[in-house]
Parts: sequence; C-alpha cells; structure tokens
Amino acid sequence: MPPVLLIGDPSRLLVTFLGLVSASILPTVSLVIGSLSSSGRSVMKIDALARELAQAMRTLFSILGLVAGVVALLMVIAIVPDIGWRIPHAPFAIPDALRRALQSLAFLLTVAATLKAAAIPRILARVLAIKKDIAIHEARKALAERSPSDAEIRQMFAKKDGFGKTVPLDSIRS
Repeated sequence: MPPVLLIGDPSRLLVTFLGLVSASILPTVSLVIGSLSSSGRSVMKIDALARELAQAMRTLFSILGLVAGVVALLMVIAIVPDIGWRIPHAPFAIPDALRRALQSLAFLLTVAATLKAAAIPRILARVLAIKKDIAIHEARKALAERSPSDAEIRQMFAKKDGFGKTVPLDSIRS
C-alpha cells in the first residue's frame, strides 16, 4: 500500500504551521529595514551592515516564496482528481500518481524553506557583530567628544610655582 496522501488533517496542520512562518516574515523584514540608520557610523560599517541586512531580506523573502509555493501545491493536491499511472511493462499501477508527484514537490519546497531558514541565525549573528562594532565605535567617539582635552586637564589641576622643584635637604633645615 503506498503512503498516505498529504490531505485532510496533516495538510491543515502543515498549512497552519507555514502560515505562522509566513506571518512572522513581514514583521521581521520591517525590523531589518528599520535597523539601518546612519547616525555616527563609518561608511565601511554602513556598507557591511547594509549587505548583511539585504542578505537577510533576500533569505526571508525566498522563504516566503517557498512557503507560498507549498501552500499552493497543497491546495492543488486537494483539488486534483484521482489519476493513476501505470508503469509500462510492470504488473502494478501507482494510484493518485499526480497527487503524489505534487506531494513530493511540496515536500521538496518545504525542505528548501527549512534549509533557507537555517541561514537566518548566521545572518543575524553577523548583523549583531557589525552592530556591536558600530556601537563600540559610537561609544568611543562620544566619550572622546565629552572628555576634556589635555590642556583643560592641566588647567583644572594647575601646579603652583616651584612644584616639582628639586631642593637640597640642607637648605630646608637651616
């Protein structure tokens, strides 16, 4: 007996899961877009951050496309009539051949979407590292701007005349 078709409850569960995945992609893309600003950042870091964020968006949208393909295939699987396929010169036929072929394609797209999703943590880790470098650069720049200069420090701690002068001990005792 061939394996069960992906219709009914299993299909509904898969569509629900894929719907949740799809629903999380667009808010994530808007957060990715919002995380690129130019306040106090070096051009090199802005370029690196923009490249990583663009890669993240491409990955997210490709996952969204794969998920849409799987959902469309699941709808087609539910609609397609029962068409069998007889293998030439073989004593058996494959029932629901078209549905099973579409089911295999849906499985392939689901695996592809899952593999694409595995890249997201790496991308986010690289974005986090770049943003950390940018934050350190901004903090150092702000600290340097707020810190007093050497001349201001010398003026705050002015030395009296004769400070540090070497005096022989004999001249002090007399």
